[in-house]
Amino acid sequence: MDWAERYRIEHTPWDLGCAHPTLTARLASGELAPPQAASASRSGARALVPGCGRAHDALALARAGWIVTAADLVEDLRPIVEPQLAEFGGNFVSGDVLTMQFDEPFELVFEHTFFCAIDPQQRAAYGDRMARAVAPGGRIAALLFPLDRPDERGGPPWRIDEQVYEAALGDAFERVTLDPAVGRTGGREWLERLAVYRRR
Repeated sequence: MDWAERYRIEHTPWDLGCAHPTLTARLASGELAPPQAASASRSGARALVPGCGRAHDALALARAGWIVTAADLVEDLRPIVEPQLAEFGGNFVSGDVLTMQFDEPFELVFEHTFFCAIDPQQRAAYGDRMARAVAPGGRIAALLFPLDRPDERGGPPWRIDEQVYEAALGDAFERVTLDPAVGRTGGREWLERLAVYRRR
């Protein structure tokens, strides 16, 4: 998949044009709020958004008080994403998240249409990367999608569910919650769930 070309021709059906409604709801409820987000100063808690695209989710997290690193393979997204995140102390990095090295671990990873886009043979590498990227006690909030896409349709997006995702994560994480996503988002014909995992 030539992701840069898809952005160039604006054929990006995974882009909702806004933060995912489930993320918006969880931030509003405080469930995904950073530590000390209620204080006047920023929390200093770090969040990673892999495969950030145009950074709708990353910016929602940044506005809620997270210091966000938004990552994507497509370097051409930098002029769109970087200035907006910089206003909140965040940054954009371009490259393959599965091989990136980060200076410090993250308290939160927000996963939305990244895992379902990678080749299934890379799933173990994803789990290993997450185990090294997330601080002990930190969380992954993963929007699992597309749950009910027939396997014969192939991908991306590849069909995933909590069993597939948890097999990739391995024993480094424990599931905290598993809930339906809020509503049906435009252009999404497949079901979604939000799963939250804690780093052991």
